[in-house]
Amino acid sequence: MIGSLPAESTEPAPEQRSGRLSVAALRSAVPGRMWGGKGCGAPCDFCRVLVSAEEIEYEVEAQLDRENLVLHFHPRCYDAWRTNRDLSPGAAEAPEK
Repeated sequence: MIGSLPAESTEPAPEQRSGRLSVAALRSAVPGRMWGGKGCGAPCDFCRVLVSAEEIEYEVEAQLDRENLVLHFHPRCYDAWRTNRDLSPGAAEAPEK
């Protein structure tokens, strides 16, 4: 059927319904691998402004509530996110295996 979800799908969390993470969720995301290159037109997960093809974009594989996701950042926003994340309580905790 068009517009229906498969039976095995679950409804996304409120912060994922709009495609945007809440500030608390973004702080809780545990970074993994990272790479950079030309922007792909995705919104920056920190400032919400699109990262154009003329700009450098950092993509970060991260884990949030045991789910893998890819975060997109302008370089300055990535630095701000990392600084903010490093200063938040519990940021030094190792991810669960």
